[in-house]
Amino acid sequence: MQMPPFTPRLSKISKERYKISFLPDGYPGKMIGDKVELHPIYGIYVIRDYLYQYKKKKEERFKQAVIQVAEAVINRMEEFQGALVFWYKNDSVFNSTSKSYYSALTQSYYAEVFAQVYETIQEDRFLKAAERVYLSLKIPVQNGGVMHLSTKGPSIQEYPMSPNGYVLNGWFSAISAISSYATIAADGDAEAFWHDNLETLIKMLPLYDAPLLANSRYALNGIAMIKLKVEHTDIEFKKVELYVPEEGNSEVHVAEKNLYENIMLASTVHVSDDAIFTKDKRATISLLISRYSYPVENELQMEVYSPKDTLLNLSILAPRYAPKREVDKQKPDYHELAPISLTKGMNQVNIKLPWKPLENVARATTFKQFGTDWHNVYHHIHLNRLLHFYELTKHPVLLHYYKKWSEAVELWEDMPLYEGVKTERYK
Repeated sequence: MQMPPFTPRLSKISKERYKISFLPDGYPGKMIGDKVELHPIYGIYVIRDYLYQYKKKKEERFKQAVIQVAEAVINRMEEFQGALVFWYKNDSVFNSTSKSYYSALTQSYYAEVFAQVYETIQEDRFLKAAERVYLSLKIPVQNGGVMHLSTKGPSIQEYPMSPNGYVLNGWFSAISAISSYATIAADGDAEAFWHDNLETLIKMLPLYDAPLLANSRYALNGIAMIKLKVEHTDIEFKKVELYVPEEGNSEVHVAEKNLYENIMLASTVHVSDDAIFTKDKRATISLLISRYSYPVENELQMEVYSPKDTLLNLSILAPRYAPKREVDKQKPDYHELAPISLTKGMNQVNIKLPWKPLENVARATTFKQFGTDWHNVYHHIHLNRLLHFYELTKHPVLLHYYKKWSEAVELWEDMPLYEGVKTERYK
């Protein structure tokens, strides 16, 4: 069928960012070059749009468009441990990790939107789909799912990272969607689940505050580059891990580049069979430092073999914040750590990573370009969700950060850091 037009708002966003184009089965993908690429979350945007128009105009073409896109979504989902899952495949242009995964945000949105489709057109198959999608949120991370049970309570992952990322807008938005689904489906388990997630999030809100930047943080982890230099000799890495207090250890493995894992840059080490050595007495490690433990430091833990007594020198590349995520052309800012003595033979090295050079490691929210204007999407999402959940729960911590982060926006106009960006929410 010929798909009906979008609302002016989605048409505008599609033209400027989403580039929506339909695949033969009616699923909306993104036009990249001359090919339509499948993005798992795009079905949500289009179903919402057509559902809104159908409820407003009562035209059959919008109802049929809702059904066609919803059916295309369900047909592209796969069964996983009794749930329905829309995978971000490892060969997708929208997957920056090294493996296939599914997203708690995308799944929560589908649970909500399928329930809304059921509520509007009264076809039970969509409520059943919503219930099976919701089940995916309860599968633990260690079993390939998205639920992470932290020391502060349960949370659900927008995308898999080790250590857990706690992406704030994704977590907030997922909780909101589960709340909506729970109400429509009269699902008591889902009702309790979103409340438990919100309690965890509230405990962690102070960790997202970035007062020096008058901003909130996108997530609780981020990349830090660690450079190692050994005097006199090359050493062999037997085991390398990142330890986050209360979260545990995450493995560091050899790879050339990955945004969501702890890696030793392949180009900076020498690999022989299963053995990993420094190259020319140097190596570079990219770590996903987590603020979950703040103010307690993360630790780089290594078992290394040295053929002789020597010194190990380490330096941290201090991350910088750029509102438009511009390439930083300033001279790199390295923070030198105290040298570590290695003795001949096996050495256990535990290195505390100080927070001072890592203040910006959990990046504050940045701005996206819409046409010629730059808008901060995520900070305003944080504000909207804080207000929404405060109105539901009356929790004072939610109100505190809503006020604090609203006042932060008012400071942007007078801060040179934010020159050339818009302070208002993109509409």
